[in-house]
Amino acid sequence: MSAFRRSLARELAHLQHDKGDRFLTFWLMPALCLFVWWIFSAGQPEQLPVAVLDQDRSTLSRQLIRLVDAAPGVAVTVSADDSKAAVDALRQRQVYGLLILPKGMQDDVYNGQPAELVLQLNSQYTTYASTLQRGIQQAVLTVGVAISADRLQRLGIFADASLDTVMPVQVLATPLYNEGPNYEVFLAATLIPALFQILAMVLTVSAIGRELRDGSAQGWLDTANGSVAIALCSKLLLYLTMLCFYGAGYVWFFQQLVPHSYTGSPLSIWLSFVLMNAAAMAIGVLLIALTRNFRMALSLAGFYSAPAFAYSGQAFPLVAMPELAQYWASILPLTHWLKIYNQQWLAAAPFAAATHPWLILLMILLLGSLIGFLLLKRSGFKPENWGAR
Repeated sequence: MSAFRRSLARELAHLQHDKGDRFLTFWLMPALCLFVWWIFSAGQPEQLPVAVLDQDRSTLSRQLIRLVDAAPGVAVTVSADDSKAAVDALRQRQVYGLLILPKGMQDDVYNGQPAELVLQLNSQYTTYASTLQRGIQQAVLTVGVAISADRLQRLGIFADASLDTVMPVQVLATPLYNEGPNYEVFLAATLIPALFQILAMVLTVSAIGRELRDGSAQGWLDTANGSVAIALCSKLLLYLTMLCFYGAGYVWFFQQLVPHSYTGSPLSIWLSFVLMNAAAMAIGVLLIALTRNFRMALSLAGFYSAPAFAYSGQAFPLVAMPELAQYWASILPLTHWLKIYNQQWLAAAPFAAATHPWLILLMILLLGSLIGFLLLKRSGFKPENWGAR
């Protein structure tokens, strides 16, 4: 049996007897992926609660309330009798918005005077606030256009011309690449790769670190005929293979789930996914080689990878971050993979347009692997560096 096969068989034997590492390797990732997808499986926020304080109590106000309640993502759950009750509901988070219809609204509108509605939003929750604002504005705009069009038609201006008169300047907004917007595409499909990056580093640090912690590094090296390269490759191949397998399932699942959103090549995105995981594992090798301490390397891996999504630019624009945060984002494999995700899988951009993030991922992989290998070869297999937990 070759040294590579002996070393691989040794790692498989360990997983067979260690339930914790076996669960971490084979079952944790699919469980986390399904859980994250389930959280965002609704696609869009629906039935977000809003309170209405109807001070006008007119036919127009009741019509407006019905349209607001029918708006996508909005549900009128509280009809307050006074402003104190409405504000209390907002403070207690029973609702996330308060719409006030002022007294005399209908009279002002029918007398040709502008009526000003008040919408108070809990901006602590930006997604709630933006969804409510968009739905309520659509309902109010619908009522306003209908009243103006009716008024003009009474003056003899026909329907098509009246709409042009009511809105002489219009914006034709054309959403591209996740037109919905669908939060499965925006968050679920991008948070899952962040979990892959974390797990790739944890698996790598754990696999190598336990050999140093338990003082079994020499036995591991002997199984590989004294070759550090064979020892590393045979140990990490199994974990990279599992990540690639689950990565293929991730790409297939989302491609089937929302095929109209993913117009790029699934094969290309899977290959970039493999490269991202390999780059994350290379960073894991570097961390354990630098520290030669299982606990410290695991802590650094968590510090490096856990907040990666926040720095990736997917939720908050990367260009709006301070320069230091942008530099930090540039050394995270996830940041560059998400560029490939948005450019190639969603927007179907040609490969030439996304070569930059591919090259950076490859550079992280090569530098992390090379430096980690050299450090581990120089000092990782010295007995004085074993036993640190």
